[in-house]
Amino acid sequence: MKKVAHPSHFIVSLFLLLVSYTGFSQTIKKGGFEKQNKSISGTFEIVERDGGTYIVLSDDFKTKSAPDLKLFLSKKQLATITGKNAPYGAVLISKLKSAKGGQSYKIPSNIVLKEYSSLLIHCEQYGILWGGSSL
Repeated sequence: MKKVAHPSHFIVSLFLLLVSYTGFSQTIKKGGFEKQNKSISGTFEIVERDGGTYIVLSDDFKTKSAPDLKLFLSKKQLATITGKNAPYGAVLISKLKSAKGGQSYKIPSNIVLKEYSSLLIHCEQYGILWGGSSL
C-alpha cells in the first residue's frame, strides 16, 4: 500500500515555496528623514529578507546631489550629530547610489542593529550632515 502525504505537509511545503519565490520580507523599522542641512524627502525601511538585513529607500526618495553622499548607522542620538562628528563612531553602510529613487543597501551581518540610534545621510567630502532619522 502506498503512503500518501498528509494534506497539511503539502500546504506547508507550498507555503515555504511561495515565501522563497515572493521574496518574503519583514519590516524591522520604517520612518522618514529629518533635515539637518539639506532637504530629504521620502521614507526608508529596514527589512529582513533573503537572509540579510537591508536599508531600503522609497521610490519617492529625493535629496540634493553631492559628490560624496554616504549612508551611515550611528550609535549617537540624531540631535547630537553634526557634520563634523557624523562619521566618528558610525558605521559606513555605503556610498549613496543616487540622490533620488528607490534603492537598497545591505547592512553587514556583524552589525547588531539594536545598538544603533540613528540613520544618517552625510557628505563626507565637505563634512555636511544632510539629515537622518532616529531609529
